[in-house]
Amino acid sequence: MYCDESIWIPVAEGLRRRGWTIHTARDEETLGDSDREQLRYAVEKDWLLLTFDDDFLSLVEGRGVEHRGLLYVRQAGRQIGDIVKVVDEHLQ
Repeated sequence: MYCDESIWIPVAEGLRRRGWTIHTARDEETLGDSDREQLRYAVEKDWLLLTFDDDFLSLVEGRGVEHRGLLYVRQAGRQIGDIVKVVDEHLQ
């Protein structure tokens, strides 16, 4: 799974501790790339994209934009552990 730059590093680390293979924009040196470029990068690598950025929803919705899966999580009012748990449960 690829975490775009909006995902907090502690969330990515928490998912790694739960056994998921996680790649971050920081690790992949894609920080600052546009949303479209981030999505294209995830497609090239055949990775699901995890984001807090709801702009991705409009980018893929009804536009035929290719993706390998998009997992959007609303971050407002959530703790790191809560987000890790929700994503982990969804991926199970």
